[in-house]
Amino acid sequence: LPLGGFVRMAGDSPDSQDRQGQPHEFLSKPWWVRALITAAGPIANLILAFLINVVVYVIGVRTPDFPSVVGRVSPHSIVESIGVREWDRIAVLDGRPAGTMRQLALAIDHVVGAKGPEYVPLTVSRHGKEVALRVPRRDAARLAGELDWKTGTVIGRVFVGLPAYQAGLREGDEIVSVNGERVGTWSELSARIRRSPDTPLDLKVRRGSQMFLVTVKTTPDSVIGISLPETITVVERFPLPQAAWLGVRQTLYAAGQIYSGLWSFVTNPIRLSSSVAGPIAIAQVARDQARSGWDQLLSFASFISVALMAMNLLPIPILDGGHVLFALLEGIRRKPLSLKTQAAFQRVGLAVLGGLVIFSFANDLTRVSKRWRAEEDINRRLHHNTPADTVPSPDGR
Repeated sequence: LPLGGFVRMAGDSPDSQDRQGQPHEFLSKPWWVRALITAAGPIANLILAFLINVVVYVIGVRTPDFPSVVGRVSPHSIVESIGVREWDRIAVLDGRPAGTMRQLALAIDHVVGAKGPEYVPLTVSRHGKEVALRVPRRDAARLAGELDWKTGTVIGRVFVGLPAYQAGLREGDEIVSVNGERVGTWSELSARIRRSPDTPLDLKVRRGSQMFLVTVKTTPDSVIGISLPETITVVERFPLPQAAWLGVRQTLYAAGQIYSGLWSFVTNPIRLSSSVAGPIAIAQVARDQARSGWDQLLSFASFISVALMAMNLLPIPILDGGHVLFALLEGIRRKPLSLKTQAAFQRVGLAVLGGLVIFSFANDLTRVSKRWRAEEDINRRLHHNTPADTVPSPDGR
């Protein structure tokens, strides 16, 4: 719940003692001029977010990537039929480099979108030697969906406020099993989580040389809030015209996400308690983004600027959106609302906003408290736990 600053204009209050009724004063302007002036602040937030996004795209967006080392090969799959084996590393597809997942995805897109021979060459590295294989062009698109990767299940990042964070999980923890089922790759772990929306999951976790069990309840969208460690980072830069277009798209996408979230609070108020964050959570996320890199921090600053715009344009009295609403009503009625009515709405708006501020702070403190209690509980159990080397991990370690 980000809150911006306040600018007092000359003659902006009908009962102000210093109001002289001069043409330059705020309330002396037509209703539509006052609406534009009031909306200018949120619009400036939107423009700032756009400019930040353009800078990020021009200087370079860092995208995590991972080596394309094949994991489990499913029986009767396209992957098995073309001769790919577990631990193979994809090297080249149809003459294009495919040593990382991102490169392979681009190579597959090229094969699918181009016309050519019935089979396309695929080179894999196996035990230090190159092995030449062939992929039916018609099956290239299915190849991307069937390949499993040796990404492991070590947590690279835990997102503030989400279930894994509140359960006390840390970066570097390795998830060994979900509800008693072994998981050896990130895709297996993701599949288990995706199949369990809004469900408690019992995770067996390896931390250093010890193991422990923890229960994490997924969100209704089947999320627990973890990501892979970044092993390879690709920096992608864009020319200014493309960066400007991407900046527009990203800014509008962020605004859509925020308003969609606000609407979900109306349709499903229960989500309010798990989604609203205040200054403490914002500071925690900003810290994590700064650790991830300047581009991530700038992107977060852009998102906060969009959030300021979205919040301030809500039709709540005392916010900019409330003043715009009053001006629009004046234009429709051809006369302003009475001072008594405006004051009543202002009190309601202040109560709503004050309640949200208190609620967001309470939510932040609750999250921090849950995290602290979960970590304390894990630490207590680790003192009485079995060394991890007595429990084999999914890859046989």
